[in-house]
Amino acid sequence: MNNKDKIIEVAFLLSLENGFDRVSMKQIQEESGLSAGSIYYYFKDKTEILVSMFNKYIVSNVPLFKENLRNFEGSFLEKLSLIFASKTGAFKKKDLPSNVSTLGEINYEDYFILSMSIYHQYPEIRPLFLEMHCDINDFYYELIQEAIEKGEIRDDLDAKTLTILIQSSLRGFLNLWMNQSEFQCEELIEANLNMLWETIKK
Repeated sequence: MNNKDKIIEVAFLLSLENGFDRVSMKQIQEESGLSAGSIYYYFKDKTEILVSMFNKYIVSNVPLFKENLRNFEGSFLEKLSLIFASKTGAFKKKDLPSNVSTLGEINYEDYFILSMSIYHQYPEIRPLFLEMHCDINDFYYELIQEAIEKGEIRDDLDAKTLTILIQSSLRGFLNLWMNQSEFQCEELIEANLNMLWETIKK
């Protein structure tokens, strides 16, 4: 790993644990074992580190996520299940096809909190969020169109409306998972999938 990537990785791991706003340049220096001069050679300030970290650990996961779904040869319902599970790590690697990748050994709850805190605390990053979510929306739309063409789901449904429904279910599910401990992750996924499937099945 080169020094630039090491700085970004250290910032990311510290941010998962403490939140990016609580990570100092001194902490990054100490954890990376690099001098302050080395860090400032690559990044003029923390904001530049944040942009690089966001691109590497959040935005760059979108192509991986899309590739996973494209490589997955299951039904549309199984793909929906994988979409929900991928947001929380609520799957066991042994149960996944060998060509489906994951984010690795991270705490998905911390990952989600970090992502949301960056969005709320750093307005300069929001255009990257918007671009990323537009890309994901377009991808869901493609999956839905494909499922309609294959006869897997109702053909009288509007793909754009269904994309909105899926995204709304995902956002609501994630907020419940994070904020109401009485709901188990698997229970929330199953409830949302059942309701979605009852709406769209043929």
